[in-house]
Amino acid sequence: MNYQRQFTISLAMLIGLLFTGTLGYLVIEKNNPEGSWRLLDAIYMTVITLTTVGYENLAMSDNGRVFTVLLLVSGIGVFTYSVSIATSFLIEGQMQNIFRKQKMTRTIDKLSNHYIICGLGDAGMHVLDEMLKEDADFVCIERDEERLNALSERQAFSYLLGDATDDEVLRRAGIARASGLITCLGSDEANLFIVLSARKLNPNLRIVAKAVGNTSPEKLLIAGADEVVSTDHIGGLRLAAGLLRPQLIDFLMNLTQENTDVQFHECIIEKDSPLDGVLLKDTNLQEKTGLVVIAIRTADDTFFYNITGDETIVAGDAVIAIATQKQLEKLQKLTGNR
Repeated sequence: MNYQRQFTISLAMLIGLLFTGTLGYLVIEKNNPEGSWRLLDAIYMTVITLTTVGYENLAMSDNGRVFTVLLLVSGIGVFTYSVSIATSFLIEGQMQNIFRKQKMTRTIDKLSNHYIICGLGDAGMHVLDEMLKEDADFVCIERDEERLNALSERQAFSYLLGDATDDEVLRRAGIARASGLITCLGSDEANLFIVLSARKLNPNLRIVAKAVGNTSPEKLLIAGADEVVSTDHIGGLRLAAGLLRPQLIDFLMNLTQENTDVQFHECIIEKDSPLDGVLLKDTNLQEKTGLVVIAIRTADDTFFYNITGDETIVAGDAVIAIATQKQLEKLQKLTGNR
């Protein structure tokens, strides 16, 4: 139902009745033997008649009484119509809101190994876009209802309206079942508080935190963050690289941000993987999957580049490759990281 149109019609009818009643009383009672009515008298009688609150007899003529009966019946009809529209709007709107919240709660309760995004500010919006692009399972937490509604109208995603620094909100987001959390609020204090709470609620959670100030990265790491990202620092490096190495930056931007099938991917080798303890050249990954391995990251975060094939990969190591989605799926089957 188009409630805006219905409200406009009902408002126009009320204004029309008010104008008609006022004009009608002025014309009918113009020749009243006890004196013609003033404009205020006509408005007063019209209002108390339309609102059905009872009225004072202002020496009304018989024609005026007949007009009052007609005005009263019309007023009751218009008021009934207006109230029904308002009631339908409120009830239907509330029911839709209730059903939407219940559906969202059921969806979030079913999630497992998902990600939690705390804050949908300038940085959080880019995180949201990347999660949607990767078709990842995630839940967003945002306290600004207006901002949340605007984003949810643009794209469908799971979210909670609330304060991410509240442990109960994190529990409702399924933090005990989540595999990762990103906190990108606008203050270091809030991000630090979320890191502490998240680490306490899920010790195995991977936490990535946004650093606002220059002194905050170390504190966030001490609090339990696995990785801290300083947006100012990264932005500065990106600006300098855009000037000094523009072709490389264009390549990386095209590979990571453009809507292409080829992306950077990372797969961790699990203990039951047939690749565990095998020389990289003996895995025949390129022949089996078609992807290109560009680096190996060991469990202690040591990176090996310029791969020769003589590197032994073991459980806990990560294979970093450039691959399509189909190639990635083949690699995941081999590594056991699905």
